[in-house]
Amino acid sequence: MEKTEDFYKNKFGWLPDNLRKDLGHFNVFSLKPFSGKKAKPVPYKKRDFYKVTVLEGAAKVHYADKSIRVQQQALSFSNPGIHYKWEGLENISGGYFCIFNTEFFSQFGNLNDYSVFQPGGTHVFELTGEQ
Repeated sequence: MEKTEDFYKNKFGWLPDNLRKDLGHFNVFSLKPFSGKKAKPVPYKKRDFYKVTVLEGAAKVHYADKSIRVQQQALSFSNPGIHYKWEGLENISGGYFCIFNTEFFSQFGNLNDYSVFQPGGTHVFELTGEQ
């Protein structure tokens, strides 16, 4: 399982100062540095954080039980209990993702009670241009 600390070290080479605080963790990133011609494969593994992604472009996301093709843009939800992998990142032209942990979200209830974070649920939603 990829830990949040490893995510920061591998992607950026640094750790945020507030990562180990008891308040929880939340951060937002642009997909631009990780897509297009500079795209590197996203390994198939679990992570210890939750992730919400809004992306523009065609790609495919693989879960243990299914693969979902994104034609133009999508909203995607990932959680620590589900392995996933993105394919076709060179076709993604933009977007953003945020990562957060359970401590950050605790004031809104149990994350695992939300259907978008449950195993076997719908994790990718294709969006129209207007959406």
